[in-house]
Amino acid sequence: MAVGKNQSLLERKRALLPDAPGVYMFKDARGRVLYVGKASRLRHRVSSYFQSRHRGGNPWIANLMTKARDLEVLTTRTEKEALILECNLIKIHRPPYNIRFKDDKSYPFLRLSLDEPYPSLIITRQPKEDGALYFGPFPEGRPLRETLDLIKKLFGIRTLKVVNDKRRSGCPWRDTKKLLPRACLEFHLLRCSGPCIGAISQDQYLAQARRLAHFLDGRGKEVLQRLEEEMWDAAERQDFETAAQRRDQLNALERVTQRQAVFLPVKGDLDVYAFATQMGLGCIEMILVRSGQVVADQRFIVRVVDGQTPAEILGAFIKQRYASGVTVPQTILLPVKLEDRLVLQEWLRDKRKGPVHILSAPKGRFREVMELTEANSRRAVEEEIRKEEQEQLTRSYALLSLQNHLNLPKPPERIECYDISTTMGVEPVGAMVVFTNGKPDKSFYRRFRIKQLRYKSNDDSVPVPDDYAAMEEVLRRRFGHYQEGDPKFSPLPDLLLVDGGRGQLTVAVKVLTEFGLSVPAAALAKQQELIYVPWSPEPIALPFHSPALHLLQRVRDETHRFAIGHHRQRRLRKTLRTLLDEVPGIGPARRTALLQHFGSIEALCQATVEELSRVPGMNKKSAETLRQFLHIQFAPKSPAATSHQSVSSRGSR
Repeated sequence: MAVGKNQSLLERKRALLPDAPGVYMFKDARGRVLYVGKASRLRHRVSSYFQSRHRGGNPWIANLMTKARDLEVLTTRTEKEALILECNLIKIHRPPYNIRFKDDKSYPFLRLSLDEPYPSLIITRQPKEDGALYFGPFPEGRPLRETLDLIKKLFGIRTLKVVNDKRRSGCPWRDTKKLLPRACLEFHLLRCSGPCIGAISQDQYLAQARRLAHFLDGRGKEVLQRLEEEMWDAAERQDFETAAQRRDQLNALERVTQRQAVFLPVKGDLDVYAFATQMGLGCIEMILVRSGQVVADQRFIVRVVDGQTPAEILGAFIKQRYASGVTVPQTILLPVKLEDRLVLQEWLRDKRKGPVHILSAPKGRFREVMELTEANSRRAVEEEIRKEEQEQLTRSYALLSLQNHLNLPKPPERIECYDISTTMGVEPVGAMVVFTNGKPDKSFYRRFRIKQLRYKSNDDSVPVPDDYAAMEEVLRRRFGHYQEGDPKFSPLPDLLLVDGGRGQLTVAVKVLTEFGLSVPAAALAKQQELIYVPWSPEPIALPFHSPALHLLQRVRDETHRFAIGHHRQRRLRKTLRTLLDEVPGIGPARRTALLQHFGSIEALCQATVEELSRVPGMNKKSAETLRQFLHIQFAPKSPAATSHQSVSSRGSR
């Protein structure tokens, strides 16, 4: 009956839809956005979902409609505005039924902030339309970091997120005129040109940054020509030091560009995309061509749901890629025709501020490039499938080995691991991590804030660390939720693993016995990596090359990472909250807004009055009060204090 009511609600909303462009969002019973789409005619587009459900058409649409309980639409003036709004809503809500890449991870970009007086180059996974230049995405982080190291040596662009042209030892509020500027470590390693200490003029630094932008955009020839001109100009002026620097930079860039010298029989700038799928796995191959030279060849893995077409997947990828602010070429080649090709062209034309052509099924020389890209995508899918099959065999062998070593009734498909993290009893937290078939299952990760604390007998404000009691509380709450029928804790583990030794294992067995559960348990101790089990008085020492031990270590280390991350977050927020409680005029609402906006004392201390006043609920008067309080609280009182803060500030950077 409830389903009928929900479906009738959707039917009523569908009947009231306008015949206008806009964005539609399907939501589940909890109000979570399941899918975001755009349409030139909302009524016609949304009706197709109901027809597909009744006729048993597209499987993924049928699955979406079984979970949809509500519908929300936002009308726009044009289809291009609907496209922009769709991209923004997907970034905000991350709907599960929109195209999601493998492991739902975000890919890294290089961000070059040419809009700043001293541009910086950083790696980010959250590109924005903020005036900076973005290059990417890059499918892997390690090669990107290696590229960043090379760029720092060649161009000397800073990589610190915060630049201070009056960098100094001590507190941010000291008189800067009496202190000498101090260079960062990157400058001494010859990986930064030193704009903070005035080692390079602003004009020279901006020229280097613009040169880097051209290099990252694939215009290496222009950069080389400019460097050669500057080298000879400096030599004619008898500025031999500058000429030598340009010579070394020119030689290094020539070596880099020679390694990338793959030319194609095309002219101009174009991005080429191809898509191949096999056994539910797809690969988007992307080749970037600048002036006939291949400057990037990247591939991205995507999970393909039954019913999703290559046009839908490629269209979603292109929207996400160019919405991040990357350079838009003049020509985009696709193997299939997109339904909204004309709208995409108009949107990209505005971004590029010039003509953009999206070509599907190209002919002639463009066809040769497309065939090369398609061959690479097919080969990449086959390699990924072989890789996954090998990983699955490795995980299966590790689970079977673990079953034999621990005398388990079956291979532990679900392993739950628990760990406690605290600092001298302050802000203790517990963490629960789940591995399913040897892989992390983050949807089942859980955090626990320890509620039952012990204090010193002579001082009830000083907590006493008690890992055993904390572990017992976490396990009681976990299995208490199971007995109450909580679906989030309904599956029982095939193996319960605790981080620790015999003591932690005893606590786990005690809780399982009280709840009447026959769940195998074990403990993995650090240092010697010994495994404690209830049925053996002596720990089990597996060989260090054992796949079973490697699996347990991976589970334990992931749990430790998850626990300590939560603990650090709570400890920092508590410190900041305690500090803000002492500021006059900062109440609960402003305190919460400041916590959400800055998140740390360091960020709060570096904020200006203008930045503080822009926080919701704050005004200029309260910002000045907070700024003055921080000045009094953290300004050094003596030379010794200043020296101490100098060491601390160096480490924080």
